[in-house]
Amino acid sequence: MAGEADGQPDREADGRPGLSARDWLVAALAVVAMWFNVSTGTTVEPPPAVTGVTGALAVAAGLPLAWRRRRPVLAVTTSVTALSLHTLLIGPSVPLVGWFAVWAVARHVPDLKAALRGAALTAGAVAAANVAASLLHDSVALTPVVVALTLAVFLAAAVVRLQAARVASQRREREVARERAVAAERLRIARDLHDLVGHGLSTVAIQSSAARLALDSGDPAAARRAVVSVEAASRGALAEMRQLLGVLRHGGTDAAPAPGMAGIEPVADSARAAGHHVTVHRTGPLEAVPAAAALCAYRVVQEAVTNAVRHAPGAAITVSLRADPDALTIEVTDDGATEGGTAAEAAPDRPRYGLVGLAERVAAAGGTFEAGPRAPDPGWRVVARLPPGEEGST
Repeated sequence: MAGEADGQPDREADGRPGLSARDWLVAALAVVAMWFNVSTGTTVEPPPAVTGVTGALAVAAGLPLAWRRRRPVLAVTTSVTALSLHTLLIGPSVPLVGWFAVWAVARHVPDLKAALRGAALTAGAVAAANVAASLLHDSVALTPVVVALTLAVFLAAAVVRLQAARVASQRREREVARERAVAAERLRIARDLHDLVGHGLSTVAIQSSAARLALDSGDPAAARRAVVSVEAASRGALAEMRQLLGVLRHGGTDAAPAPGMAGIEPVADSARAAGHHVTVHRTGPLEAVPAAAALCAYRVVQEAVTNAVRHAPGAAITVSLRADPDALTIEVTDDGATEGGTAAEAAPDRPRYGLVGLAERVAAAGGTFEAGPRAPDPGWRVVARLPPGEEGST
């Protein structure tokens, strides 16, 4: 059969394993063991009329074991019943087939508790049949040895099954942990993609508008500066997007250095090129901030500055970064002014997916996040506080 060619048995229509050559070999060996049984007491010669019955019982005890993987309970029950009748007829003997039946039910019953319970019942039936045969034929000398060996077989089968269950459980736990890690990494990448695309497109849109206005007013130098800003923003966004998409495509981790504190100044420069006055205040040992916290801080600044550029053209933006032993605090504020001198107001029902993503990102890092108007002052304020953490934390 095709399944046997590669060492695996074929599957039946119901998904259960089919019978392989090994199954038939096991059944044949069991029948032979029943025919040439080793007596543990006085040899009993059955009457000629019973000889045919014992032969049929030998076949009935060994043959069902071929189905031990497909129908373990039915196969073992049939085998042990025939074995018990055979033992009662010919006297106590070494129950090799019974011991194998104990092992088979412990190995092949899918449910762990049912497998152990079935193995215990099978071992009890094998031992009870041998004890009954010993009493019936008055041959009890080696019966305690047989019972002890039967108990030992059951304990060994139970230990092996429990060990297999433990290994399978650990494998499932590792698989679940791996899937969770992959999902978390993909969520992080999705957030990063949102941040960089939103920032890049906002910069491109604003600088393109500035270039158009400069051309209309006959100022080619200003138009050139705006086009250069568009080129720099688009190239940076494309490079980071290729990096992130490469991680998604190849299923690995992001090996390239993640943007951190060093990337905040380019974000400020991009906003300055868009006509904003941007001030960056740095306090404390920011160079000692772990990479994970630095990346989160960078994303907070990037999103907050992008929102200010998008919704408050011309506004003065202040970025404050403060590192102390208790927390890393990131605060981004703008004064809400526009080029026309009127505060820019977002539609009240407009979804702010970027701020929602930032809140989730900061919460995942164990920090707190606030965003809202600077009442009573005009403008907007974003504040994130991150725990100091350790290098390599997520």
